Parts: sequence; structure tokens; C-alpha cells
Amino acid sequence: MGINIQQFLGVCYSTSIADEKRWQASEVRSKVSTELANIGPVAPQLTSINPITMSPNIAFKQNEECLNLNIFTPDLDKNLPVMVWIHGGGFQSGSASLPEYDGTKLASAGNVVVVSINYRLACLGFLRLCDISHGIIPSTGNEGLGDQITALKWIQESIHHFGGDRQNVTVFGESAGAMSIACLLASPVANTLFHKAILQSGAGHTYSSIEKANKVAAEFVNSANQLGFTLEQFPSLSSEELLSIQAHFLSRPEVYQQFGILPFTPVLENQLLPLPPHQAIAQGSAKHIILLAGTNTDEWTFFATLLQQNISTKEALHGALSLLIEAEDIDKCLIQTDEQLISRSRPTSYQNQLSEMYCEFWFTQPCHRLLSNQIKAGGRAYRYQLGRRSPVENFGCTHVADIGYVFGTTDRRFHSQTPRVVQLVNEIQSSWTAFAHNGSPATLENPWPSYDEDFCFMLFVHEH
Repeated sequence: MGINIQQFLGVCYSTSIADEKRWQASEVRSKVSTELANIGPVAPQLTSINPITMSPNIAFKQNEECLNLNIFTPDLDKNLPVMVWIHGGGFQSGSASLPEYDGTKLASAGNVVVVSINYRLACLGFLRLCDISHGIIPSTGNEGLGDQITALKWIQESIHHFGGDRQNVTVFGESAGAMSIACLLASPVANTLFHKAILQSGAGHTYSSIEKANKVAAEFVNSANQLGFTLEQFPSLSSEELLSIQAHFLSRPEVYQQFGILPFTPVLENQLLPLPPHQAIAQGSAKHIILLAGTNTDEWTFFATLLQQNISTKEALHGALSLLIEAEDIDKCLIQTDEQLISRSRPTSYQNQLSEMYCEFWFTQPCHRLLSNQIKAGGRAYRYQLGRRSPVENFGCTHVADIGYVFGTTDRRFHSQTPRVVQLVNEIQSSWTAFAHNGSPATLENPWPSYDEDFCFMLFVHEH
């Protein structure tokens, strides 16, 4: 289309949260800057390895004053749909400014305003210290989620300066970004601030009870003590010192055994998140919001690579699966697993069997339950599945594969450069932006059934 997209980068949406304001709730900044700026600082975080490239993710300037957002707009004088991107990264890493989240092509293809937001992460955004510190440190464990809500409030107040329609806001996000959106759908504080939601590879089952959050905090303080720090020092430590405690905490095998790969998550507590998201949605918390959600066929291969997981015996496979399902049901489930792998021409190795089961357990079924709950509560919902395999054989269609298609930022090695890749970018961008414009992802090329019609969904596959 060749629309000229203007970029406004590093726009501050919150008042200060640094120094003595660390772990305080963020608040909307009323002053709006419409100057074209540079990428703002991102949330302090440990270096993370990208399993696809096996290289460290890009290190932007990190600073606790990280509550900024990026805007990509076709026209300052229009009243266009707004799409707000919430990045993933396990609530521990990532930023709005990664090159794969560049909103230029999506804004141009769909004639929408694209906004990407930064929010506090890990020990600064999702660590509950209020109980263990007897109220001295105010953090509830929902500071990062609160930042996302502050950004949505800012959008309600200010997006008209950038050509956006505050009456037509779609939140979209992947992985922890989608899990965040499920929490926003469940939050009475948040679910009046947007109208549609797209959840990519994340659903409504990721949260901590106060009891679990306090156990995480106790282990975090335990790590601090082992490094010679005390809880009382936390407010005055540098972010580098806090990250050194976090690195110690995450490297302890017993922490992984107790809390898995996501020890930092939103916390169920009174105002912000009163119920588990899937329960709140079943009770109708989001029935006024139209949902589009989906998964990729081989989500877990990303994490298998990240964790260097390589199950090579039947005993190890059964041991891993017995943590999820009853021992007597394992063989029954594996028959179905093999059928699914064979139908997609994937080898039925022990590791692939495990990855398939984990994908089903952690991604596919939670997505189904989220949308079923939405429909039962009287809401509208659509579902997709992405199945186009990477030329990097062991990945299949893995976690994060969808991002390149949504933003038009596909990677030559990981996605390849075939005509089908270009076609998929067009199809997915058309559907996502049609959904943002009018609440249905259906296009002339892709009529799209509602999920309540016998659980029908759109399948984006290898080649037509």
C-alpha cells in the first residue's frame, strides 16, 4: 500500500517509578509529547538466549524508568483502530523495541495505529514483597500488570493525538503477553479499557496465588541472603544488584523444581486480579470483549531447545509425563500423540512425543478452555492454529513463529523466503487488522467461522 508511517518512539506514559518510587504502582503521565524521539530505555533484565539463533537477545539501554511506548501511525488526523502490543518473555525479559515488533508494516498493511508498550519485569514487576517485608516494600507482585493498565489508560486519554480511536482498541500479545491479556480480561480495573483481544500462544491459566507468590518471595530473599544482601536493603540496591540476586534465584535447581520456568507471574489479589483469569472469563468478565486466540502446532520445541531437553528413553518420557497425567492414562495419550505427529509428518521420537504432549497441555488445551469459557458466558470468540513449519527441522512450527507473520518481520533462515511466507504474512495481517477494524478476522480470501460453531477454527498451514 505504501502508506507513509510516522513513528513516535520512547513516549513516556507514566509518572516516575525510580529511586524511592521503586515498586510503587505506576500512574498515568498527563503531559503528552508528540515529538519524534528515540527508542526509550527498556526494563532491567538478565541477558536471555534466543533458542532460535542461540545468541543473546539484543541489549537495549536498560533503566528502571522504562515505562514508555512506541507508536506507529498512518495519519495523525484520522480516527483509526488502535492495536496495542504486549510483548512476551516469560514476565522476565523482552521489550517493546525489539526489531521483530516493528509496527511499520502492520500499521501500513491494515491502516491501523500500532502501539507497543514496555512494562516492569521479573523482580521489579512481578515479585510480591509486601507480606514478607510487613508492608515496608509495597510490591504486590502485580506492578508489571499495573503498568500495562496504566499504558491502556494513557491510550484512552491521549491516543487521539496520534490518529487513534480510543473507542476501538484491540490488545494483542504473545506468550507472557497473551497471558497478561487473559489477566486484563479478568480484571475489573482493566477490562473497560479495550474492546477486542488477540491472544497468541498464551491463555488464562498463568497466575500465582498469594501463598505461592509469598513462597517465591521467600526463596528470592533466600538467594539474596546467600549473596550477602538483606531484604531491608532491597529498596536501596541498584537494579544490577537486584538482577544478580535474580540470576542466583533462577539458577537454583530447587527453584525450578518448585516453580517451573515461570516463577514470576501476575498474582491473584483483591482489586486488580480477584479471580483466576479462566474462572473470571467463565463468569462473564470479558463477554463484552471479542476474543481471537490460537497456538502453533509445535510450541514446546522452542523450550526443549532452551532447556536442552532431550528425552531418549521410554522411562524418562513416562517419568516426565507422570507429573502431568495419571500413569495409567499415559499410553492411551501417547497413541493419540503419535497420530498427531504422523499426520504432520513429524518423527515419533521420545522427545517429539514429550514436546507434543507439553504443547497440548500448556498451550492447545488452555486456549480451547479460554475460548469455550468465553462462549459459554455469552461472549464472541474466534480461534486459529498456525502450522507452517520452519525449514529448521527440529523446530516444526514452534513458539514465537507467529510473530514474524503478524508484524511482517519474518526471518530468512527461520521462516524461509518462499512465496507462501509472503502469502501468510498477507493473510495473517489482513485477518488481524480486519479484527481490529470490525471485530471479525474474516476476509474475502479467508472466511472465518466463529469458534462456537462446533469449535471450528482457522488453520494456517504449510502450502496451499
